[in-house]
Amino acid sequence: MNIFEGKTAVVIGGSGGIGLEISKILARNGASLTIHGRDDKKLKKVSDELQKQFNSTVKTVNLDLEKTDFLNIDSTLLNKFVSVADILCVCYGPFLQESVDQMTAQQWKDMSLLNYALPGFFVSSALKNMMNKKWGRILLFGGTGTSFRTEYKTNAAYAGAKSGLGILVQSVASNYADYGITCNAIMPGFVDTEYIGPQQKTELAKKMPGGKLIKEESVASAAEFLLSNGDLNGVLLRLDRGLSANLGRNNALNLT
Repeated sequence: MNIFEGKTAVVIGGSGGIGLEISKILARNGASLTIHGRDDKKLKKVSDELQKQFNSTVKTVNLDLEKTDFLNIDSTLLNKFVSVADILCVCYGPFLQESVDQMTAQQWKDMSLLNYALPGFFVSSALKNMMNKKWGRILLFGGTGTSFRTEYKTNAAYAGAKSGLGILVQSVASNYADYGITCNAIMPGFVDTEYIGPQQKTELAKKMPGGKLIKEESVASAAEFLLSNGDLNGVLLRLDRGLSANLGRNNALNLT
C-alpha cells in the first residue's frame, strides 16, 4: 500500500520548481492532489502528466496570490481545498533582496503577508480538519540560515518572515502532536530551479559547498522523509550541504 493512499494533499506552488517535485512524490505515494499555480497551461500540463504517470487524482487551482486580497483568502477555492487537506505543503514564497533603507511600504507588506501570514493562515485553516481526523502532515519552507541567523544585509524582510515560520513550526508541533499532526520545515540552500537564470545559477553555485546547486529532487526526497515519518515533528531541516554552518562564522560569504 502506498504510504499516502487515501490521503488528500494540497501543494501551494506545486506546478513548478521544488513544489512540482513534491507533487510528484505525493502522487507516486498514492495521495489525491490539489496543485496550486498561476498559469493555466502549466497547471494542465502538470495535471495530465501526473495522472498519466501515477494514475492519480489531480485537481488544480489557478490563483495569483500576489494579486489576491489577503483578507478574503479564506473564501477562495484554494482555501476550500486546504481546509479539508490531510497533507499541506506550502512551497510558495517570493524572494526579495533589498537593503533596509531602500524598502518600500509595499515591499514590507508583501514580504510579511506572502512569506509568513499567508502560510500561517493556510496552516490555521488545515488544522481544524486534521484535528478532527487525528492525522495531518504540514510542510513549510524557510530560507537559508533562517533557523538561527539574526542579521542580514539585503533581505531582512524576507529572512525575517522566513525565520518566523520556524516559530510557527515549533508552535504547531508542540501543541498539536496529540492529534497525530506533524509540522516541519525545510531550509534549503541554493537550489537549481526553473525560476533562476543561467548567470544567477553560476553565481549561486560558487557560494555552495562543492560548487554545485542542490537538485530539486534532493529537496523532494527530504520532503518525503519528513512527511512519511510521524515521529519527525518540529524539525527545521537544513538542506544546504553545510552552507548555513559557515554563515555563523564567515560573513565574508556575503550571501545576503
